Amino acid sequence: MEFKYINQPHYSYRFRAHNYSTGRTFTVSGFDNDCVFAEIDGETAVFDREDCAIDQWTGLLDQKEQMVFTNDIVELRNTAGCPVGLFIVRYNSREGRHILDGVTRGANMSRLTIHQDIYVVGNTYEQHFNVGGYAHA
Repeated sequence: MEFKYINQPHYSYRFRAHNYSTGRTFTVSGFDNDCVFAEIDGETAVFDREDCAIDQWTGLLDQKEQMVFTNDIVELRNTAGCPVGLFIVRYNSREGRHILDGVTRGANMSRLTIHQDIYVVGNTYEQHFNVGGYAHA
């Protein structure tokens, strides 16, 4: 598969949350220390903050033009289009940037840039995602 340059949108703060009780991941419209607010099916839903994990959008889109959030599992491909490995998107507060944390054999830590050929394949909340079953693990 050939790398295509994705015209990245203007950055804005966007969040999503995963509710541990329901197992659902949803777009967040706001949150505070106690609650997480979301628009679900046209209604405002309020969730307990302690039952939710909040992820921030990195400001980047993958090769399918899907938003890349922290805690997403992404497949990185080299310049020949061959898969290199699976990585978890994390925020490194010491360096002030998003990084790719390798989870498959030979996948080392790397910084996340707009010039990478990445595909979102899941997230860390999905219990059914089997890294061991990944073809390049």
